[in-house]
Amino acid sequence: MDLVEEILCRLPVKLLFQLRCQSKSFNTLISSLEFARKHLSMSNMHHHHLIITYSHESYSKSRVFSYPLHSIFYPRYSIFNSIVKPTELEYPFDKEKIVYGGSCHGILCLARKQDSRAKVKDVILWNPAIKKFQLSPSFKYPPIRDNYEYNPIFGFGYDHIFNLYKVVVIFDSVDGISKAVMVHTLGTSSWRLINVEFPLPNAHYRSLQFASGALHWIPYRKDYTHSVDSFDLVTESYKRLLQPNYGVEDVYKVILGVSRNCLCIFACKKTFFDAWLMKEYGNEGSWTKLFRVPYMEVDPFTNAKTTYPLWISEEDQVLMEYTYGGCLAVCDFKNGTFKFPKIQNIDGPNAIFNLGKDDNAEVYVESLISPCF
Repeated sequence: MDLVEEILCRLPVKLLFQLRCQSKSFNTLISSLEFARKHLSMSNMHHHHLIITYSHESYSKSRVFSYPLHSIFYPRYSIFNSIVKPTELEYPFDKEKIVYGGSCHGILCLARKQDSRAKVKDVILWNPAIKKFQLSPSFKYPPIRDNYEYNPIFGFGYDHIFNLYKVVVIFDSVDGISKAVMVHTLGTSSWRLINVEFPLPNAHYRSLQFASGALHWIPYRKDYTHSVDSFDLVTESYKRLLQPNYGVEDVYKVILGVSRNCLCIFACKKTFFDAWLMKEYGNEGSWTKLFRVPYMEVDPFTNAKTTYPLWISEEDQVLMEYTYGGCLAVCDFKNGTFKFPKIQNIDGPNAIFNLGKDDNAEVYVESLISPCF
């Protein structure tokens, strides 16, 4: 059975669900938490997907679509004749708008609200691969001061010491300093308020970045520009890490991400950006420059300032989103070339792929991990 289990751990979730119906022994094995964790640990690019949440005002509700990541990087191996086609995921609720709040172990964290102008009321933790979800309790906003209405920033991650999943909400403030965070632990029925002061994330962050048991962001305040700030999900405390040494050239923007289960930084300079990886978490001397990506000489969509890297492949190709023009591109740093995958839009086979300002693109991994505790 050990050999069979090793083979099954490498299969996609959809196929595993079909195999569960074939025999009682398969069903028992694949349904176990131990198998789910092993399957997650052995995930590769074939288990990773690009998740697009469409929240345009013309839609009565947000729609969620999935694109296989390997088909975007390697379209010639796609069964769809090089056209990457979307799969619409069955979002559990009708007539709602959602705000992406991160993902961890195949579970998406999505904040819910009635329409694009309404306040977020609660959070859904949803694993679309196994079609299971859990709703958080509603949370309260801080009292309005000086006519300032707070906007929440979300993060979601895993406490590996106590085996807990946690949702974190940070509220912005006028002075750029957060005075407290709210934490919800899956399996509980409440939010906890933690009084801790730290600089807020930069405005362009759509969600906090999870890696190595902590949520991370680049701070907004200018006196913190050389740090990566974090909220440790185990100790529930604020910490700081130093960014890499970028050399003498000016860096006008730093984008933080996670790739290969490590923190990564894209340092944007005048004509290119450098990709850095923290190979040993917490060791600031382990920042390693992976490669340098030149900006496109002729960019028909937008400019370099709105580039948002989404993923680094094992072959050091970078999937990038151009947020102003709403297109995706894959850059091969070895030869400095760009290619634009043929990605079918949600509106039909001949529609051009385009992301609006209210839409969101992220990479997540399929898993068997259930959000229901």
